[in-house]
Amino acid sequence: MVKETCTIEQPLFEDCPPESGPDNTNPCFDGICVEVRDGLLCPVDNYRSPWSLTENSQDSCLQDAYISEQLNIAGADLNVYKLLGVHEQGKLVDLTGDGNAIAGGSHPNFPARNAFDKFKTEWRSLQLGPDIVAKAFIGYDFGEIKLDNDRLRYGIETFVKHNITTVRIKQGCDSINRVTKVRLERSHDGERWFGVGVADVRDCDGLVTLNFNKSAPSRYWRIRPIEFNGGPDDYWSVQALQFSEYENTNIDNIQDKIYMENRDLDYSDMPIKLKGSYQPFDSQSFFAKWGQSSGFGGEQYIIEVSWSEVVRVLGRPLVIGDIIQLPSETQYTATLTPVLKYLQIEDVGWSPNGYSPQWTPLMLRVVASPAFASPETQDIFGDLTEKYDDNGLANVGDGQNNKKYQDIADVDHTIRADSNTQVPVRGEDAANVQKLSEEVYEWEDNLPEGTNSDISRIDRARNVFSQDGMPPNGEPFTQSDEFPTSPKDGDWHRLTYTKIRQGIPPRLYRYSADKGNWIYLETDRRAYASVIRPRLQDFEDPEQSTVTRPHEIDEDFHGDS
Repeated sequence: MVKETCTIEQPLFEDCPPESGPDNTNPCFDGICVEVRDGLLCPVDNYRSPWSLTENSQDSCLQDAYISEQLNIAGADLNVYKLLGVHEQGKLVDLTGDGNAIAGGSHPNFPARNAFDKFKTEWRSLQLGPDIVAKAFIGYDFGEIKLDNDRLRYGIETFVKHNITTVRIKQGCDSINRVTKVRLERSHDGERWFGVGVADVRDCDGLVTLNFNKSAPSRYWRIRPIEFNGGPDDYWSVQALQFSEYENTNIDNIQDKIYMENRDLDYSDMPIKLKGSYQPFDSQSFFAKWGQSSGFGGEQYIIEVSWSEVVRVLGRPLVIGDIIQLPSETQYTATLTPVLKYLQIEDVGWSPNGYSPQWTPLMLRVVASPAFASPETQDIFGDLTEKYDDNGLANVGDGQNNKKYQDIADVDHTIRADSNTQVPVRGEDAANVQKLSEEVYEWEDNLPEGTNSDISRIDRARNVFSQDGMPPNGEPFTQSDEFPTSPKDGDWHRLTYTKIRQGIPPRLYRYSADKGNWIYLETDRRAYASVIRPRLQDFEDPEQSTVTRPHEIDEDFHGDS
């Protein structure tokens, strides 16, 4: 069985040990380096992975070698296009600058803002020694949404929110003032914090880049130390701290947190060869467009592969999203042009046919369906974006499309044309549209006497979310319950009603010198809707409502109501 001696000159992976034995040699079994365990030949473990399925028993080890051998001899060829993950997103640009630095405590002569300026200054924690891990932190409040002239953009409370995925930090010159592990945290209100991830920090005085997975857009971000080098009398020092929305290509990233989808994917454009086993279909017809796919299997392939062989070749198991091309399923057109068969993995699990007598799983069961050309798979099928040459000719149609897949440009253009013909105008005609249901008005009528919900008034606001009562183009304005006493022509003023009753939305006026009066322009409908929303919540879910009812304050209020 041992055919030759395998000399390892270069490591399989860049972080592998350069030698696998004292004499730099290992026996070679069918071209695969193996080692002797308990008197049996077993494949050499992948140095990059901590997994091990062959150490449980001698039988499992031998059976694993037999499975790999049989598949390599008689299995079908599989060309695997490895999924690399969501490709690099965002730009490595520091997002701080318009907000405020925050910290758990700062030395009076070394404030937190020193870590975010462009000068060679530093921030020092007020805490020392063990208190640094317990209480210290430094971060940034991105603040409210403002215009370029520093004026608030909206009349209601709105904040700048970022989804930080990269942190660059430069700590102090002395090692005793540095941390070696930090935790990135985010918050919406600055009080309740959510962990994003933990990262090790190199113990050096240079700029260190830390990468995290995408979490959620938030207003407040901070880093909190987990491990500190210094003693009980040492402080934590940070000279520079930058936050960016940039993430490296990572297979663990999720791009769309709403639909749990990944659109911008990177694939390896060079296939990796594997061997596997699958059952061919008796019929290749696909009748899903007529609603009959269930009766014909829906072109779903079940492929079995060796676990250890997959990890040895790919460096990881097969995952959902990997693309497999089956050479044995290649079809030919009338002109003898080959049409390749591409499958996309939909599910991965242990194969029931690949367990050892000790119930050790040795084979993967992969469920795959035909892969289609899309923005997610453009690394394999080509770029689907319409491009135009100097003559205005698009790169779709006229035989210019990629022959690997069917060109759907004509279908897309037909749908757009029919849509424009049948529904030429988008939007809503609110001339006779009732904004709220009859149940809402009935609920309002049954409220205790003296309770004013104002819900019926929202039906008269035709463009509830279009007016915000703010001057256009970022122009300055005044805001108070009274008009200014000495206005100038063209001055803007937001008239509020805080002294009368809560819930009345502000109104926007502009002074006219010709008329000598303030001219009403619009009402802040967005603020009005924000006031109405808690009462709508009370109607939909009274148990979760925050609306205080009068009869809850006084049990004798209006008798038995």
